[in-house]
Amino acid sequence: MNKSQLLLLAALLPASLPAQVVQARYAQYVLTTTMSAHPELQKMGLHAVPPGGQDEIIIACSVPSKIGKKSSAGDLDIEHAGKPSVKTVTDKSFYDLALSLTDANKHPIGMIVMEMPFSGASNPDDAVQKAQTITDEVERQIPSKDALFKEAPDSAPLVLLRTTALPDITGDFDHFAIDKENNRLYVSAEEHHSIEVFDLKTGEHLQGASGVTTPHTIAFVPEKSELLVADGGDGSCRILDLRDMHQIKRIPLESGPDAGFYDAEKRLFYIGNGGRAAKQPYSYISVISADEGKELNRIRVESANLESMALNRAENVLYVNMRDKKLIGVIDLNKNEVRQTWSIPGLNLNTPMAFDAPHHRLFIAGRKPGKFYVIDSQSGRVIKTMDSVDVADDMTFDPRQGRIYVTGSGGVSVYHQDDPDNYTLLTQFGTNGGKTSTYDASLRQFYIIHTQTAEDNAALQVYSVNQNEQKSSRLN
Repeated sequence: MNKSQLLLLAALLPASLPAQVVQARYAQYVLTTTMSAHPELQKMGLHAVPPGGQDEIIIACSVPSKIGKKSSAGDLDIEHAGKPSVKTVTDKSFYDLALSLTDANKHPIGMIVMEMPFSGASNPDDAVQKAQTITDEVERQIPSKDALFKEAPDSAPLVLLRTTALPDITGDFDHFAIDKENNRLYVSAEEHHSIEVFDLKTGEHLQGASGVTTPHTIAFVPEKSELLVADGGDGSCRILDLRDMHQIKRIPLESGPDAGFYDAEKRLFYIGNGGRAAKQPYSYISVISADEGKELNRIRVESANLESMALNRAENVLYVNMRDKKLIGVIDLNKNEVRQTWSIPGLNLNTPMAFDAPHHRLFIAGRKPGKFYVIDSQSGRVIKTMDSVDVADDMTFDPRQGRIYVTGSGGVSVYHQDDPDNYTLLTQFGTNGGKTSTYDASLRQFYIIHTQTAEDNAALQVYSVNQNEQKSSRLN
């Protein structure tokens, strides 16, 4: 075998070999905080030889499933040359950058790679200069190579624990449901026509259950060990027995059931249906009884595209995003009718929603541009507007820590509620396009799932949620 054949083999092998298991949580922390500070970057990776290892591998990456893969021969050549490298990827409009990496004392570590969109630099030389500045910032945070393989500091709101690759699943995902008692995590694989089941603690993929068409919002009913599924492709709410995932009952609805909210206390499932899918300018919110397994009421809403909902139990009011109208609907559940609508300046494509009942604060994220809104839930008055990840699809409010998590194709934004009127962005980083998410407070674990891309399998990302007692106590 000649030299050129050997080089070709070396370049191909890393892609075919399984990734090594590596725990470099401080390295991942440095990477995510750097990307949060530099939104002009779309990807980043850190390469190094782990303790006890022989080969240089990816130890931290904005595409988590790549962690543990061997550095390519081409990457190693760039590193050994000791000079920054830039490639202009014209068809995808970004600069592909690679630079040598040292610690704060200038001891060699490995390599840092970045992708910078054309919008982030005026030309290749400018991209290299900016990448060098970012590399200098990263190196100042690394006291030694060994430090990269230590735990992340407690100040990091989210720390990646593990990634579960889903190579056989294509298409988009939608929302989650949690079964704490049986240690199960469920997610809708809407284009794969399945409900995917995971171990809640470990994130291990256990099975995929068919029998659904286009699942969207799902709700776990612990009293009956059942899963309610808003099935957009079937025009129904399906009731599944979680013992074997077989269908118990199908409740027919209008076309396109999608967004919903489950009231676990009253065991009522509110599902948006009709509208655009039914070629109508209005939709319905169907009220499904988990106890009786039937539709109790329908509430007409003058919007063709209903998105996330939130319940104000004290006032028996349901809030709903009327996305096509750029409005928020306020529904009187005593009368089963829309009481009023709120127009929010600048709001566009309002999709996810969460609610802080004690402080009367409604949280909403819009798209194009990505914006986070804090709204007085009693008056509709805008309290605060902040930048957010774009194409947001899910939102979680954690009242114990006063945090709001917003996930979209642009990544995750984590905000802290300093007081009901003031909020701080704690971190923001990419998640490989994962739009939907959920949080289990008992395990302090946050879950994000992303679709298959041209360069990566679909995957579930499991993050540890670090507590911040000092900030959490401010609202107590």
